[in-house]
Amino acid sequence: MRARPTRSSVPVRAGALLAIAVAVAGAAGCGGGRPAAPATPRPRGETLFVQRCGACHRLAAAGTEGVAARNLDERRLSAALVLRTLAVPPKNMPADLLSAADAQAVAAYVAANAGR
Repeated sequence: MRARPTRSSVPVRAGALLAIAVAVAGAAGCGGGRPAAPATPRPRGETLFVQRCGACHRLAAAGTEGVAARNLDERRLSAALVLRTLAVPPKNMPADLLSAADAQAVAAYVAANAGR
């Protein structure tokens, strides 16, 4: 015959069971057993824009909020115009900001996202 648990031992067992359940859930990650989806890498032009241009230019698609230069959400720009601007920048824009290949990637990205 089993001894009946006393009132004082019941909370201790319940507390121990709760602690075990929390530990198991924490170890399992509570993610439903599915691994997290890997983050989609940004396109090269977007990454370069964020790194080199985003501090000054606002572009919602890139998540940048620069206020020192033109807001690129206000006007559609062609890739050719962006390339010309990068080649002969205005006075407040640094020269040699991007290599030729990087400038092509940024120009394509800006042309696809500016003014949208």
